[in-house]
Amino acid sequence: MQCAVSKAGESVFLFRHSQEQIAGWKQNKDLFYCPACKERVIIRSGDRVIPHFAHLPHTECFLSAGGEGAYHERGKLQLFKWLSHFNMQTELEVYFPEILQRADIFIRIGQKKLAIEFQCARISQEEIFRRTQGYKSLGIDSIWILGAKYLKQKGPYTFQTNHFLDTFICSSPRKDYPQLFFYDPFLSEMAILHHLYPLQASKVFAKQLVYPLSKLHFKHLFQKEKVPSSFSEIWLKEVHRLRNKVEGSYGTIYKLRRWLYQKGYLFQHLPSICFLPIPYQAAVSIPFYKWQTELYVSCLANLKTGDRIDIAQLKKMLDSFYSKSTMDFSAGLDIYLLLLHQSGYIEIQSTSILRTNQEIIYYPSQEQAFLGDQSFFNQFFTVKKAKYEHE
Repeated sequence: MQCAVSKAGESVFLFRHSQEQIAGWKQNKDLFYCPACKERVIIRSGDRVIPHFAHLPHTECFLSAGGEGAYHERGKLQLFKWLSHFNMQTELEVYFPEILQRADIFIRIGQKKLAIEFQCARISQEEIFRRTQGYKSLGIDSIWILGAKYLKQKGPYTFQTNHFLDTFICSSPRKDYPQLFFYDPFLSEMAILHHLYPLQASKVFAKQLVYPLSKLHFKHLFQKEKVPSSFSEIWLKEVHRLRNKVEGSYGTIYKLRRWLYQKGYLFQHLPSICFLPIPYQAAVSIPFYKWQTELYVSCLANLKTGDRIDIAQLKKMLDSFYSKSTMDFSAGLDIYLLLLHQSGYIEIQSTSILRTNQEIIYYPSQEQAFLGDQSFFNQFFTVKKAKYEHE
């Protein structure tokens, strides 16, 4: 850590002092104390070590847990100096005794308060939520910037994801537009992922923008980007992959195929509306095509023109498939129904939906399904693009 309290009770930030002064403190064995636990800390520095304060061995202070490391220390300082260039109050390593937490960087912009965490070590989902909620209890929003090692690109617009990254997406303060931030202190570059859409259990579609820190403005962290034109091509390719996928006597698609067969349907022939893209923040751990298919077979396929059904009943229907889980389909279902509305299949009227006369096509063959997908999604993404640009 950079901040400690001197014997005189003054806060000392090592990055503000010269190497000579730091070396003098070490030689004279000046006393410094942790601002949280009040125990003594020592200065560590060297040719390859950024000067920082460290707890003595066997301390029980939570600030010493796991150690910070040169990578984290370097990145935290670089981010602090970058943020200090903008017209806002910026502080390094601010400790909040009410919640026993220390923010790497704390920002005030008028009445708005923001904690910036540069997270380089893997921590549990519970710890991430605990710290996020801790800040929230004090009226502080939080932005988590991850170490660049967690950014794994699989293709031009596809990236590897996992439960660790999922947690930061779910913790995003912008529920309508979640993002992921990654920083490399050795390259001094920030990568930002926009438009996160789950493709598979461990793969996500996203638009990546990379900025040298010297060219990055604070407002870039909050800007919305247009959906890449290649999204439609990638999504269509993913739908075709799903229709073609063959599994053994296990796996999600195999079990879904068996359930469909018992209901008189074939997975390969399902309507295109069973494969609509749901933004990551609204997604659940259940594959998007599975719950959309279950909703179609159990309800939408049987609705005739003019039929009406409560949205709460649709949610209850989905919940009945996962009674032993704690899934919340509310956000995903709302977006899915909105997409059906935009595509002309339903009208949303307050707390219910009304089936229109637009036919939902159950394809007679796999070849017809491929052609139908191309026609449907070309129109679907054209409408979405026009709507986005209008907004």
